[in-house]
Amino acid sequence: MNCVSCEAAMPSGARFCPSCGAPAPSAAAPAARKLVTVLFCDLVGSTELAEGLDPETLRGATLRYFTAMRAQIDRHGGTVEKFIGDAVMAVFGVPVMHEDDAQRAASAALGMLEALAELNSRLEPTLGVRLRVRIGVNTGPAVAGSDYSAGQALVSGDTVNVAARLEQNAAPGEILVGALTRAALGTAMEVESAGPLRLKGKQEPVEAYRLLGFARDRDALAEPETRETLPFVGRETELAHLRSDLDEVRGGLGPRAVTVLGEAGIGKSRLLRAWLEQAGRPLAVGLGRCRSYGEQGSLAPLADALRRVLEGPGAAAAHGLEALAVLEAGLLKDGTPGASPEATRAAVGEVLHAVSREAPVVLAFEDCQWASDPLLDLLDQGLPSVLRGAAVLTVCLARHDLFDRRPGWSGGHRLLVVPALTRADCGTLLDLLADRGVEPRRDRAALLEAAGGNPFHLEQLLAAAQEADDETQLPPNLQALLGARIDALAGEEREALDLAAILGREFEVEYLAALAGEPGTAADSGAVLPALTRLGRRRLVELADPGPRRNDSFRFSSGLVHEATYQAMAKRTRAQRHERAARVLATYPEAEWTAAVGGHLEQAYRYRAELGVTEDADEVLRADAARALAAAGARALLRCDLAWAADLLERALKLFAEGEPGRDATARQLGEARIALGRPEEGWALLRPVLTSADRLQATHAELVLAATGPQAAVDAAATAARAALPVFEAANDGLGLARARIRIAQEQQLLGQHAQAGNLLLEALADAARAAVEPERALALGAVGMSLWRGPEPVGPALARCQALLAEHGGPRPAARLTLSCPTAVLLALDDRFEAARATLTKAQALAASLGFAEGEIVLPMFAAAVEGAAHEPERALELLDQARAAARRLGAGGQVGLIDREAARLLLDAGRVEQAAELIGLPDGSPDGGDRLLRSDAVDLDGLHARLAAAAGDADTARALAGRAVRAAASTDSPVLAAVAATDEAEVLARLGERAKAEASIARARACYEAKGHRPGIRSVDRFHARLEDFEDFTFTADAAEPRPARGARR
Repeated sequence: MNCVSCEAAMPSGARFCPSCGAPAPSAAAPAARKLVTVLFCDLVGSTELAEGLDPETLRGATLRYFTAMRAQIDRHGGTVEKFIGDAVMAVFGVPVMHEDDAQRAASAALGMLEALAELNSRLEPTLGVRLRVRIGVNTGPAVAGSDYSAGQALVSGDTVNVAARLEQNAAPGEILVGALTRAALGTAMEVESAGPLRLKGKQEPVEAYRLLGFARDRDALAEPETRETLPFVGRETELAHLRSDLDEVRGGLGPRAVTVLGEAGIGKSRLLRAWLEQAGRPLAVGLGRCRSYGEQGSLAPLADALRRVLEGPGAAAAHGLEALAVLEAGLLKDGTPGASPEATRAAVGEVLHAVSREAPVVLAFEDCQWASDPLLDLLDQGLPSVLRGAAVLTVCLARHDLFDRRPGWSGGHRLLVVPALTRADCGTLLDLLADRGVEPRRDRAALLEAAGGNPFHLEQLLAAAQEADDETQLPPNLQALLGARIDALAGEEREALDLAAILGREFEVEYLAALAGEPGTAADSGAVLPALTRLGRRRLVELADPGPRRNDSFRFSSGLVHEATYQAMAKRTRAQRHERAARVLATYPEAEWTAAVGGHLEQAYRYRAELGVTEDADEVLRADAARALAAAGARALLRCDLAWAADLLERALKLFAEGEPGRDATARQLGEARIALGRPEEGWALLRPVLTSADRLQATHAELVLAATGPQAAVDAAATAARAALPVFEAANDGLGLARARIRIAQEQQLLGQHAQAGNLLLEALADAARAAVEPERALALGAVGMSLWRGPEPVGPALARCQALLAEHGGPRPAARLTLSCPTAVLLALDDRFEAARATLTKAQALAASLGFAEGEIVLPMFAAAVEGAAHEPERALELLDQARAAARRLGAGGQVGLIDREAARLLLDAGRVEQAAELIGLPDGSPDGGDRLLRSDAVDLDGLHARLAAAAGDADTARALAGRAVRAAASTDSPVLAAVAATDEAEVLARLGERAKAEASIARARACYEAKGHRPGIRSVDRFHARLEDFEDFTFTADAAEPRPARGARR
């Protein structure tokens, strides 16, 4: 056991720390972070008062003052923190929070002024003195620790300081409240602005308000005006049930009673108001509200409801009744049952019978979970016994807590449970608010998820998202509401909930039991299940789907409950529990816990750093957290979980010290993740320092990645870097590096048109990647294999079969592998005239790319789609897709892809006769047959063929013939029938334009033979179409941007 103050080790059974003297944890409740309301009340002019009174007389008056003030604090559920001279400091929310602590404090402050006035009425005639006070009230977060044996609350934080400064700035007899207090009061109290105040110790002015008193009475059924009213949506089922109950009462079927049950904020009161608005008239309606604090008669809510009934339709029928006189002498006078509860109950029945004969009566009671026992007895059993035959509908609105007090609650009440709003209804609420100009700044889906179908939660989250930049903090009203539920828990339940909050929104019972148990002991799930069951009944947790190991799992009933529980723990407590959780989870063998272990260690370290704790053990904590997060991030990267990898690696990098082992590897991996996510500049910036790393393996990886993806990336440069890197990777037996290097060398071979040779290298790379379980390289190798099956000598049919076999072997649960191999597979399907299947395959690939966060997919997917549309003879659609790919390449810094995209687009434009547009993309030939030498063979063949066509169109016969011939010769040195067919087709067009028809037909024949060998059906059709139009090329001229090539005037058709 460690001291909660200095964290020194303490002997077993010690009541106080031998180092600092602080109470042992068992003797002092742990500190907690709470939303509290602090009240300061101070006597004005106490020095002058002391001068004019005998010390003993002064002491007596002061004690009477303190007694009166304390009585008001106690009455409203506050706790006296301390008496400081003539000042009283009280805290509302300690030791137990209430959702209405701000209202309690404000009501107590008003009560203190009334009590002081009464005290002065006795002091002034006898002593000739009149006491005056000023009061400050402020709401906000604070750290609270409690010494219950002393009956005092120990609270600290800026909230306390501001409350004290507000009191000092108040005038005698005045109450000043802070902004959060004012917001929490809503319209329950009347306030006016006291203007921004310059308070001592505060850099910025503080908004303050003058508390004037309780709000005037208004229609209890009116919509609360604490905020702009949310539109009422949904609840058709619940409205129908209430309408049915009222119809039965109106139909003479006797009294009915219904209990409307639901969590706080779910919309019970709004449902009641909406139903009453639709109920029609005449209807005598009475509403009573049960209060959670203060002194009122035990039947006061019933008295309030009866008063309203007696002001409505049918009230005249009760005038003159002896029963009414009985009620006026007791219940309606002070809210108590009087000397005879039986006579009061009978009188209530008689009055309601009389009124209901004239108009049906609805008695509605809000917050029945706070009702007094006598009122619950009356509603549950007493009223039904005296209302037989009366047209009275009793509606009790309550939270589930009612059944904690009254498990057998019935009294003939039908239960109507108000569930969470559907996500669609919550979306409608947001839409309606958007129509009013209330737009959420945070993500809509996240807002709906956090609200959990609770309209009040949604409203508060929306308001907070508009007003504050920090979305990690719960809105104050939600903190109060949820904090009160959490604070009401018994010890075992609170401990279980707190520990569960450390584990996360969802947690396995076994891990919770291990965390709750003594270190070194086996987890006993049975020890925590009873507490979880009780928490489930309180709707704080619920069963979840079994965890990864198929164990029993629970989750918090909402993210807000989880957040409120977590925020209520002091940072020191969080740090201790996070470290303990990390050590517990680390004892389990599951690899997926690495990220959780690192996350817990990270949180423990950061909280200790925030608290200013600096010890040698914290350095160990930091280093352990960095290593665990780095390992988890590396594993996520290897399985292509890019966003998660980047998050983990970034957190790890922040924890690593400069020069610490593992830092360079983490920086390199984070750089790779950033590049893959479409943030290349950030990735390059992380990779460049690794080039000089003392770790040669990491430096070599960085060199290869920059050569392949950097701002000067080129396939031949990457292949050169890969050849240099191979010995380093081989010496380290680095499967990742070997796979990468072989892929880059193979990609160069592909552009040289040597697909068979490339295929052999890629199969080696695939084996390396599979051995090292590196999914990005497995996916890259598979995609490259698919490219060679598309462009290489393998016929379309067998190539498709190979792709499908590779998918079966390597796809399965690997989305990245399915993505990269699906793209060339789609093109092969198009070459087999299966265009719809090709498009469907690319649609699935697009979904995979989006789920992986694979930024390069924005470039390559439109390029593959353009190839499919080109094969389907849809050139305009293909051009649109290439435009998309070009824009993405420029945005993502992939300039090397732009040349390929431009050549593909230029070919489509030339095929459509749009010569000038094609020339704008790839430029005109420069008149010498060496312009393509700067490119690798496949690219050079493509560019030479296109330039030859442009030269022929421009009448430059020598250049056109030379370029076309060079392209054909270069293509012949490759094993790509597709490349050879394209070169032969380009040559045929050039020869046709030059009037060499026989040679053109020979070129067409070679192109057709290549396409036939490949099984390339669209290619065969394209050369056949070209051959049918061959005569049109005699004496041919082009019209720029024409949709089709047009023969010259007089040419034969």
